[in-house]
Amino acid sequence: MRTRVMAGLCVALVVMCLYMPQPCEAQYEALVASILGKLSGLWHSDTVDFMGHTCHFFRKPKFRKFKLYHEGKFWCPGWHILIGNSRSKSRSGSTREATKDFVHKALQNKLITKNSADVWLKG
Repeated sequence: MRTRVMAGLCVALVVMCLYMPQPCEAQYEALVASILGKLSGLWHSDTVDFMGHTCHFFRKPKFRKFKLYHEGKFWCPGWHILIGNSRSKSRSGSTREATKDFVHKALQNKLITKNSADVWLKG
């Protein structure tokens, strides 16, 4: 989201708080809950099975030069200290690119074979 959109939402929320009559508090709470739900959905973490190892990925939003990016991180604790990183404008793209980065690093360190890397890089 652009900074102007976020600033506009904040201004609209402040104006609504100042001028909203008391009986509309329930609508205000529903609006705030909806906005917070959308914002909290930008952060995501999960665990996946990757080539027989339990691995984790994490995605978070980051503003850079007034543009929203999603930074992704993919790692497999207990297997190797490699960490795949990415920055993308797409939420799903950040996770995919972090996984690809991890696969490239694992291939360079000879942790996986070229054939098994190709399966993950094409998929």
